[in-house]
Amino acid sequence: MPEKTKNKVSGVMLYAKTPGITSFSSLWSIKHALKTEKVGHTGTLDSFAEGLLVVLSGNLTHLVPHITSFTKTYQAVVCFGKETDTLDPTGDVIKTGAAASKEQIESALKKFTGAVLQVPPVYSALHVDGKRASDLVRGGNEIHLESRQVFVYKNELLDFKEPSENDSCSYALLEIVCSKGTYIRALARDIASSLGTCAHLCALRRTKVSQL
Repeated sequence: MPEKTKNKVSGVMLYAKTPGITSFSSLWSIKHALKTEKVGHTGTLDSFAEGLLVVLSGNLTHLVPHITSFTKTYQAVVCFGKETDTLDPTGDVIKTGAAASKEQIESALKKFTGAVLQVPPVYSALHVDGKRASDLVRGGNEIHLESRQVFVYKNELLDFKEPSENDSCSYALLEIVCSKGTYIRALARDIASSLGTCAHLCALRRTKVSQL
């Protein structure tokens, strides 16, 4: 096999990440195909999430911070009535509540559009005292993350599923356009909390980065 080079191919690639692997791991196939280690993505997607990763290689990797700052568009399926410790489908259920109605959700979305103060999930890659918050929590430590302002440009209900005889939860498909640093998991948590219930993300897909 030819040796990998540090800077053989420079380019921009639109890569469709699949669920179940990290954003970093998903770059392996690109590195292998281009035979280079100089590859970077421009905005992490959680392991359970899927969708668009803008990948840069070679001399263009210096643009990673600039593209990372672009707005992102997501489609998110939110389960109202159950909350997991990770706020996503990989976690354990820690809280149950009432299902939210379509009318309640539509009303709440208006409050979560524009400038929003958000406390990031404790299960995140944010660093606390030099360590990842998620690693500290899994190690049995209690941590406190400060709220920070993010901006939600669009928060629209695309579809809704009512509770059924076999499932007491309701489900909302949302389209969200937001600034860098916005946690969709935290947004789902806070929308549900404003309605007096709880929620978690069932699925998340990134569909657009800026105008790409």
